Amino acid sequence: MAEHPFEPFGSQFRRLMEELGTRLNEEMKRVQKRVEGAMELVAGEAQKAMEELHREDYAADDLDKRPRKRRRAAASAAKPVRSPAKKRPRRKPPGSAAVPVKPKPKPKPLKDGAEAPVD
Repeated sequence: MAEHPFEPFGSQFRRLMEELGTRLNEEMKRVQKRVEGAMELVAGEAQKAMEELHREDYAADDLDKRPRKRRRAAASAAKPVRSPAKKRPRRKPPGSAAVPVKPKPKPKPLKDGAEAPVD
């Protein structure tokens, strides 16, 4: 068996592969240019919207001379405030009653300096 399966086609196969690779590269460059153009357009529109929002905020502040209301960064960042009076006390699960513990007896001192027995 031949080392390369397309060896009988030789130079013709290599030429076709190079041509297809060149076409693919050209198409990828065209797509990349379109994507970059679209990204620049969207970035420009977002920048204009941000500038207009700032202008509206500052214009309203200058006219009213009121303290500026701050906008929330995100609705998900706000946490609900719960009243501690509404919290229910925790209930102990059944069978969790405290088990009485027997106190350990105090060791009695040995008389006449005798040694303690070893168990």
